[in-house]
Formats: sequence, structure tokens, C-alpha cells
Amino acid sequence: MTDDAGVGFTLGPLIAKGGQGAVYRVEGYPELAIKLLERPEDLERIKRVRRLPLDGLPVAAPVTLIQGRRAGYTMRLASDMRPLREPYLPREFGPRETTATWYSETGGLRRRLAIAANTADVIAHLHGLGLTYVDLNPNNVMVSDDLTQDVTWLIDCDNLTSMSVPQWEVLGFPGYAAPERKRKAPPSTLADAYILGLHVFRMLVLRHPLEGVLADALDGTEARERMDRGDFPHVADPDDDSNRLAPGTFSGGIFPLVLSKRVQQVCRLTFGAGRLDPTQRPGSARWREVLFSALNNVVDCPASCGWSYFRTLNACPSCATSTGSVALLSVYGGDFEQPFSERDALVIAPSASTAVLPRHLWGRFDQHDAVVTLHPTSRGLEVKAQPDVLLTDQSGKPVQRLSLPARGRVVRFRLQAPGRPARILMLRTMDVS
Repeated sequence: MTDDAGVGFTLGPLIAKGGQGAVYRVEGYPELAIKLLERPEDLERIKRVRRLPLDGLPVAAPVTLIQGRRAGYTMRLASDMRPLREPYLPREFGPRETTATWYSETGGLRRRLAIAANTADVIAHLHGLGLTYVDLNPNNVMVSDDLTQDVTWLIDCDNLTSMSVPQWEVLGFPGYAAPERKRKAPPSTLADAYILGLHVFRMLVLRHPLEGVLADALDGTEARERMDRGDFPHVADPDDDSNRLAPGTFSGGIFPLVLSKRVQQVCRLTFGAGRLDPTQRPGSARWREVLFSALNNVVDCPASCGWSYFRTLNACPSCATSTGSVALLSVYGGDFEQPFSERDALVIAPSASTAVLPRHLWGRFDQHDAVVTLHPTSRGLEVKAQPDVLLTDQSGKPVQRLSLPARGRVVRFRLQAPGRPARILMLRTMDVS
């Protein structure tokens, strides 16, 4: 087949397939994929999507159009990625892979939070442009094959729109639908935010947030349809425990371990008051904020058992090894004496570099280069900053190295960057045992 630039392509392996078409790799072009559409008339919608301002976003937008008998388009996509559904979610049918070993071997808490936060980030950026994604589902989220990476892309952008069309035909992927969309409400950013919340909950807890004992008592198809309509209360509804997670289930056991308090709060708002009233839901930017904050506060098991967990736990939930001491970095205003917020602390990795990003310093999610990098050494931390960034201690001397302070003591230094508010960075050690 040939595109409108005159380049010929040969289809490779199938990546994903849905109601609107199928996505394939391209032989000889590892950075490309091709989607072939089921209906030629959908090509007009793809032409509209090509005009949207998507440059720089991790979105596999249409690049060229396929010519000939099969309508379709080419898109850019890294070769070492696969759909989220394959490695990180238990199968919809058949035995559930719900064991601690499977959970950790497929990414654990740290990787799941990173992918969830990255997904929220791209959705929030689209919403900031006035666009809705419409059909967020686990076949459309692509993630790195390499478990040490968390690159996340959205594909299948056919339905991206800045318009509110009452008769919009895509009402939601089964198990990933906003209740109002099942009632034929038009696409909206708040419907996207609800489906984003479904992704987060299912990735972390391995269940739909409405899939409790009431849903378990029904036939699978009926239960899924009723969950899509929002007929059941949230499994963690503080005022209604009729649909709680069944005791003794894997999801029930890990629920309090994999959702931070702030993520739990956003879940309660989304799937409680916001389940049937979209105006009560937190938006995608709020999901992004709490997910990245949770990710900032994850530690790896000191015994290297493979489990990752929140730093507030005094021992690894998997092997019971004591958490011990954790080094934390807090960021606050430009005054050395100003109080800091405990909840916004960033864990300093003991054996890998830690990047302090614009989102940590100024809440900027549109920039991703490290402003400061902390490298662990035998003597403490080596500090490297961008060339135009000035780091000084309380006496005004430049900061290039830091010693980890003893428990109860802190080290503070000021960060100044052109055109940005000054920030105080405070390093301390907390004994969790």
C-alpha cells in the first residue's frame, strides 16, 4: 500500500484492533504504524484530526493518509512498545493473574503509578488545548516493553475532537465508559477524566472501581453493563459499603497499599458524587497532580525483593524488611524560614540519580528536563544543575555536594533560575522504622 506522499509500505504484525479498525506495525519502518479503517467515510474525520495542534505530545497522530482500496493513515510510534492491556492488566476472561509476584514482575506500584501519571499528563495537555480524547481504553495506551522505562503514548486518535457532538457514535469501550456517555451524552473533558480514573484504579487495584460484591453476584456481562452505567456505588464509598471489595481477595488486600490518601480522595470524588454528576468530578489536571505526588513518595524494598511501596510504611508489604531511613527533599518558597509541606516531599533514591523537575519546583508539567540532578556517592549527594541555575546555601556559597543529614537535622539551599520564582530545597532524613 502507498500513502499520499508516494511512499510504499508493507504491513507487519497486528498491534491492536477495535471497532473502527486495526493498527499494524510497518515492515522496515520501526518508528511507524498504520491504522486501517473499517469504514472509508471515517477518513474525513482523520483529516480533521491532522489539523489539530498535537506537535510535541506523546500522541500517535496521523502523519500521512493511505491511498487505494483500504482507507487508513500512518502514525509515529516507538518500536519497543505494546498496548497497556497486555502486560499490566489481568485478563477480562479466564483466570486472573492476581498474585504479589505477578504484580511486582509486571511493574509493581512504581511502574503502574508512572504509567498512570504519564497518561494523566497527556490527557491533561489535550484538555488544556480544548480537546477531548473520547475513547481512552487499554488498547489505545502504549507503554515501553522495557520495565525500566515508563514511556507512554496514546494511539488511535481518530476520535480526538474540539467539538461537542450529541450523536457522537463512540460511547465507550466496555469496562471503560463514563455513565453519561452510555446515556448518549456528548463527549467532554469530564467524561475523559472519569475514564482516566477507571484506568488508574484498574491498573493499581486490578478491578473496576465499582466492581465489588454487588457486581460479583451478577453475570459478567450484566455486571459490566451496569458498572458502565454507574449503577453501583464505589467499592470504597464511605457512606455505603453495600458494594465493598470482597474480603480475602487480592484486590481487597492491596487496596490500602497502592492508593495514596490523595489518590483515594480523588477516587471517592470521581466515583462517588461524580459518578452520575460530571460537575462533581476532579479534572484530569487534578489526577495528574495527585498521581505524580504519589509517585514522588514510592520507595523500593531495601532487600530487593522486587516490591515497591509508599515511604510511609515501616516495612515492605511483601517480605517484611524494615524500611529504615529515607532521604527526602521538600520544595517551598524562597524564604529559608518558611514552613514546608510534608505531603509534597520527594524521595531521594539511594542508589540512582534523582531528577528535580519543573513540576516539583514550579508546578510546570509542560517541561521535562531536570533542573537539578542529585547523584548518590559514598559521601552523600553530588549536585548538578542546569547552567543558568544558581544553587547557594544559607551563607550564599555555591552548593555542589551535600551530606545526608542525621535524623532530626535538615540541610537547606536556595535555587534561583532566570524568570522563575526562587525556591528553597530542604534535604532531611526520616527513620520510618
